[in-house]
Amino acid sequence: AERTRHIRPGSGVNSLPYHNPFMLADRFVLLSHLTRGRAMLGCGPGQLTSDAHMLGIPSDEQRTRMDVALDVIMALLRGETVTRQTEWFNLQDARLQLAPYGGPLEVAVAASISPTGAKAAGKHGAGLLSIAATSKMGFDAIGTHWQTWNEVAAEHGQTVDRDSWRLVG
Repeated sequence: AERTRHIRPGSGVNSLPYHNPFMLADRFVLLSHLTRGRAMLGCGPGQLTSDAHMLGIPSDEQRTRMDVALDVIMALLRGETVTRQTEWFNLQDARLQLAPYGGPLEVAVAASISPTGAKAAGKHGAGLLSIAATSKMGFDAIGTHWQTWNEVAAEHGQTVDRDSWRLVG
């Protein structure tokens, strides 16, 4: 990032159930400043149940936890103060010290086969990372991702933009 002015480094997927949402948002705001607004936050529920198991997280809670964490992260990135207590994190009057550099931080939500990521992206006006786009099932899900992303965005007063859609193999 220090040697270029145009490349937008993205994080890939940060599995939100594995992180405190305040700390992750804070790290990405710092990265936004270090890259002069070019950093992109990719997030998802975590695809490997073995990772969730090692961290003591029931795999059937990963998507719910991602949704809760994304609600918090997006509120923090908008400059809101957040108080939220869950079984895995507790925030009291949490607010970021800095806003993202130069405007909103680009956030994208991963979706592989299920529509969960597309729904979350639509709800929050975030970009979409269609991962596994090189496998048959992943490629077949792309149309569903687009449709779900659009429908949920419209339900929440958001619009989607193909420029915010990333296909990952």
